[in-house]
Amino acid sequence: MAQDALDLSGLQTEAINERTSNIDRVSTLQMCTMINDEDITVAGSVTACLEDIVLAIDLLVPRVRAGGRVIYVGAGTSGRLGVLDSSEILPTFAAPPTQFVGLIAGGDAAIRKAQEGAEDSIAAGRDELTAMNLNGEQDSIIGIAASGRTPYVLGALEYAKSLGCLTIGVACVSPSEIGQSGNVDIMIAPLPGPEVITGSTRLKAGTATKLVLNMLSTGTMIKAGKTYGNMMVDLIASNQKLKQRSRNILRKVSRRCSTMTDQYLDDLLARCGGRVKVALVVAEKGISVEESREQLEMAQGVLAKVIATEDEAPVKTPLINGFKHRRSVLCIDGGGSKCAAVVGDTGGDLGKGVAGPCNLTDGNFEASVDAIVIAAREAFRNIGKPANRINGINGSTDSHQSTITNHGQSLDSIWIASAGMDRPGMRERVQAAVAQNLNLNKSIQMRITNDVDLLAAAMARHPEISSSLVVIAGTGSIAIRYAYNNDDLVPRRVARAGGWGHLLGDEGAGYAIGRQAIRKTLFSLDDIKLSQRKSGLSSLELKVVNFFSKCSSEANHDVLDIDLLSNVLMASDDKSAKSRIAGVAQTILDSAGSGDAEAVEIIAQQVSGFVDNTLSRLLDPQSHGYIDPSKCGLILSGGVMLHSVYQTIFQLALAKRSIRFSCTEAVPNAALVGVEYLLASHTLCPRQNGVI
Repeated sequence: MAQDALDLSGLQTEAINERTSNIDRVSTLQMCTMINDEDITVAGSVTACLEDIVLAIDLLVPRVRAGGRVIYVGAGTSGRLGVLDSSEILPTFAAPPTQFVGLIAGGDAAIRKAQEGAEDSIAAGRDELTAMNLNGEQDSIIGIAASGRTPYVLGALEYAKSLGCLTIGVACVSPSEIGQSGNVDIMIAPLPGPEVITGSTRLKAGTATKLVLNMLSTGTMIKAGKTYGNMMVDLIASNQKLKQRSRNILRKVSRRCSTMTDQYLDDLLARCGGRVKVALVVAEKGISVEESREQLEMAQGVLAKVIATEDEAPVKTPLINGFKHRRSVLCIDGGGSKCAAVVGDTGGDLGKGVAGPCNLTDGNFEASVDAIVIAAREAFRNIGKPANRINGINGSTDSHQSTITNHGQSLDSIWIASAGMDRPGMRERVQAAVAQNLNLNKSIQMRITNDVDLLAAAMARHPEISSSLVVIAGTGSIAIRYAYNNDDLVPRRVARAGGWGHLLGDEGAGYAIGRQAIRKTLFSLDDIKLSQRKSGLSSLELKVVNFFSKCSSEANHDVLDIDLLSNVLMASDDKSAKSRIAGVAQTILDSAGSGDAEAVEIIAQQVSGFVDNTLSRLLDPQSHGYIDPSKCGLILSGGVMLHSVYQTIFQLALAKRSIRFSCTEAVPNAALVGVEYLLASHTLCPRQNGVI
């Protein structure tokens, strides 16, 4: 007990505040002034933590968008603040009722009455999270303890970290036991200083904690598309106050709703299930409730991508209404596994199409062009306006006939992006073949680039930046710097690092991850067969074996029969060895998300190598075209990079190296980004030999 008292007395939250030592002997006005003066210092303590809060929000957003839960864990005042913050997310942002959860030591009874001693059990924190069946790949834990040492919180964080959850610590001391435990990915530690009443952490520490939690939850919801400007458009009109607020928002955002009666607005909300965001799209675009939901889903719930007011700049919200004639654009993203097409217009309509592989580096030119044409036709069908109904396309390119009229629709431009486009003569050859197969008239401008260049178009979503790094981790890996020229808003390549291919480089990519996991398993199999290892294969190694063969067992005599090397190099399927090796990376990532320590170590090592050996070369101040990362955007893509576990480890690797970018954009659909970019351009770049 003496040691505990000594530890407690050393905490900043337990220090004596000399400025209030006579608070019991002053007038009431002087007393309140003292308290107010101390409270004024709290916001500044949070300011010092903004970089950590920003990182936490950026890591929370993709998990929340994927349906992951955010679980607050705390005891006493810290627990109550977590419960309070989590309980307000549903009415404010219409999040699912189980997505934001507050756990407090001692259970719900502790919300109203202190449950002394409940916070002292490490096992209790672990057990409560065990009962919640956590998903390490999606769920996030926020452990809150003003003292930074609450056992209940420490136990919860340790368990969550073992499963691969994103873990965030919030304390009002530094250093803290939570911060030094190794069980938090991000530590947020505002230091408001000694309390007005010594040790009463419900005061300044409580206020600082509340400010941090406010910022974490509100910032996450804003970035997840839950607001329009500063209005909570994703609320559900579930009571009289929220119904009136919903009416006010509808009238403020939508000109069409501004003159509607309360009854009409209530009927509109009822048809939309009380959801303001859906009602706004229905009112502004005159489409069905189901179509409105689909468009919002395609825009990741961001209302500004679906509607816009007249006074907003098109570059910020390219899909806008009000044009006398609708402009259509088509974007093709050709890849080694599929060809994706998106057609969009200035009225906000979108259509998607998918076809087979389209990779010109594989040498099958005709098949690649066929994939482009098939994907384009499907995209036009899905937007409700087949190609033969779009101005700029001569005659019929599709046997499908439609009764849909044109209403001033015109195809202005096409962007085709695929690997290998920088080969001599390739752009002109593709331009001619696509124009012939889609029967395009000569007025349509066509931009033909490499697939990576398409990702740089995401810069248009962030008008505050003029340079960005595009970082891709798929089967291979590469990092490329882009910047705008002074005379246009077309991102141009400035410098690149990596992209050497799987035989010579591509650290951090799917092939490298798979190769490391396979080598680890082969070493273990050799050790077992040489009797140098008594235990069987680990859980991860068995998963690797299972990926390549149906043979799997923990028994050593069965392991002796495994010929993993042959299964990797000479499988009976039609995939290349390269594809098979890269394919097992998904198994490693999923295992890391489930808390497998070996899998996490492999991912962390690969990410570290990628950052240190590839990305860091573009971040060297001596490198060509260098711009300070704080003034530069980060654009992420690739099947491996977009996995939430990989992205979390990647962001943490940047944070540990004090690398902070102005903004980060993960791009799962490059063709959609291209459509947004083309629609946002008032005037397209001048044509050069028919190719932009």
